[in-house]
Amino acid sequence: MGKWTGVDLDGTLATHHGYMDGCIGEPIKPMLDRVRELIAAGREVRIFTARASDPNQVQHVRAWLSAQGLGELAITNVKDFDMVELYDDRAMRVKRNTGYICPGCYRMKYQRA
Repeated sequence: MGKWTGVDLDGTLATHHGYMDGCIGEPIKPMLDRVRELIAAGREVRIFTARASDPNQVQHVRAWLSAQGLGELAITNVKDFDMVELYDDRAMRVKRNTGYICPGCYRMKYQRA
Protein backbone atom coordinates (compact mmCIF):
# COMPACT_ATOMS: atom_id res chain seq x y z
CA MET A 1 0.00 0.00 0.00
CA GLY A 2 1.12 3.54 -0.70
CA LYS A 3 0.18 7.05 0.32
CA TRP A 4 -3.47 7.34 1.32
CA THR A 5 -6.22 9.79 2.18
CA GLY A 6 -8.40 9.21 5.22
CA VAL A 7 -12.07 10.14 5.19
CA ASP A 8 -14.08 10.12 8.40
CA LEU A 9 -17.48 8.43 8.17
CA ASP A 10 -19.89 9.94 10.71
CA GLY A 11 -20.44 13.64 10.15
CA THR A 12 -18.13 13.81 7.12
CA LEU A 13 -19.14 11.16 4.58
CA ALA A 14 -22.47 10.25 6.20
CA THR A 15 -24.86 12.33 8.26
CA HIS A 16 -24.52 11.75 11.98
CA HIS A 17 -26.96 12.56 14.76
CA GLY A 18 -25.02 11.56 17.86
CA TYR A 19 -25.78 7.86 18.18
CA MET A 20 -23.45 4.97 17.42
CA ASP A 21 -25.73 1.99 16.92
CA GLY A 22 -25.58 0.08 13.64
CA CYS A 23 -27.38 2.88 11.83
CA ILE A 24 -25.33 5.04 9.48
CA GLY A 25 -26.89 8.19 8.07
CA GLU A 26 -27.47 9.28 4.52
CA PRO A 27 -24.44 10.04 2.36
CA ILE A 28 -23.25 13.63 2.25
CA LYS A 29 -23.14 14.20 -1.49
CA PRO A 30 -20.26 16.72 -1.75
CA MET A 31 -17.93 14.44 0.21
CA LEU A 32 -19.17 11.33 -1.57
CA ASP A 33 -18.37 13.07 -4.86
CA ARG A 34 -14.91 14.05 -3.56
CA VAL A 35 -14.17 10.45 -2.55
CA ARG A 36 -15.19 9.23 -5.99
CA GLU A 37 -12.98 11.90 -7.61
CA LEU A 38 -10.00 10.85 -5.48
CA ILE A 39 -10.51 7.22 -6.45
CA ALA A 40 -10.91 8.13 -10.14
CA ALA A 41 -7.61 10.03 -9.91
CA GLY A 42 -5.90 6.86 -8.70
CA ARG A 43 -5.65 7.88 -5.04
CA GLU A 44 -6.03 5.34 -2.25
CA VAL A 45 -8.87 6.29 0.11
CA ARG A 46 -9.51 4.66 3.47
CA ILE A 47 -12.50 5.20 5.70
CA PHE A 48 -11.06 6.46 8.99
CA THR A 49 -13.62 5.84 11.73
CA ALA A 50 -13.82 4.99 15.41
CA ARG A 51 -16.32 2.32 14.36
CA ALA A 52 -13.36 0.26 13.10
CA SER A 53 -12.57 -0.68 16.70
CA ASP A 54 -15.78 -2.78 16.85
CA PRO A 55 -16.06 -5.76 14.44
CA ASN A 56 -19.87 -5.53 14.54
CA GLN A 57 -19.70 -1.88 13.45
CA VAL A 58 -17.26 -2.73 10.65
CA GLN A 59 -19.94 -4.96 9.13
CA HIS A 60 -22.38 -2.02 9.11
CA VAL A 61 -19.76 0.29 7.60
CA ARG A 62 -18.92 -2.25 4.89
CA ALA A 63 -22.62 -2.65 3.99
CA TRP A 64 -23.10 1.13 3.87
CA LEU A 65 -20.02 1.59 1.67
CA SER A 66 -21.22 -1.17 -0.66
CA ALA A 67 -24.59 0.55 -1.00
CA GLN A 68 -22.72 3.71 -2.09
CA GLY A 69 -20.56 1.82 -4.59
CA LEU A 70 -17.48 2.11 -2.36
CA GLY A 71 -17.33 -1.43 -0.99
CA GLU A 72 -13.66 -1.91 -1.86
CA LEU A 73 -12.37 0.81 0.48
CA ALA A 74 -10.31 -0.13 3.52
CA ILE A 75 -11.80 0.70 6.94
CA THR A 76 -9.43 1.71 9.72
CA ASN A 77 -9.00 3.72 12.90
CA VAL A 78 -5.21 3.73 12.72
CA LYS A 79 -3.02 6.45 11.23
CA ASP A 80 0.37 5.61 9.81
CA PHE A 81 3.18 7.51 8.10
CA ASP A 82 1.62 6.97 4.66
CA MET A 83 -1.54 8.95 5.46
CA VAL A 84 -1.15 12.23 3.57
CA GLU A 85 -4.42 13.94 4.47
CA LEU A 86 -7.54 13.45 6.54
CA TYR A 87 -11.05 14.78 6.00
CA ASP A 88 -12.81 14.89 9.37
CA ASP A 89 -15.58 17.01 10.91
CA ARG A 90 -13.77 17.16 14.27
CA ALA A 91 -10.25 18.00 13.11
CA MET A 92 -8.52 21.31 13.81
CA ARG A 93 -5.73 22.30 11.44
CA VAL A 94 -2.47 22.91 13.32
CA LYS A 95 0.67 24.36 11.74
CA ARG A 96 3.26 21.60 11.73
CA ASN A 97 5.84 21.67 14.52
CA THR A 98 4.39 24.79 16.17
CA GLY A 99 1.16 23.92 17.99
CA TYR A 100 -0.36 26.98 16.30
CA ILE A 101 -4.01 26.61 15.24
CA CYS A 102 -4.24 27.91 11.69
CA PRO A 103 -6.40 30.97 10.90
CA GLY A 104 -9.88 30.15 9.73
CA CYS A 105 -10.13 27.08 11.93
CA TYR A 106 -13.25 26.95 14.02
CA ARG A 107 -13.64 26.15 17.67
CA MET A 108 -15.60 22.93 17.82
CA LYS A 109 -18.70 23.07 19.98
CA TYR A 110 -19.44 19.38 20.38
CA GLN A 111 -21.95 18.14 22.88
CA ARG A 112 -22.74 14.50 23.45
CA ALA A 113 -26.35 13.51 23.00
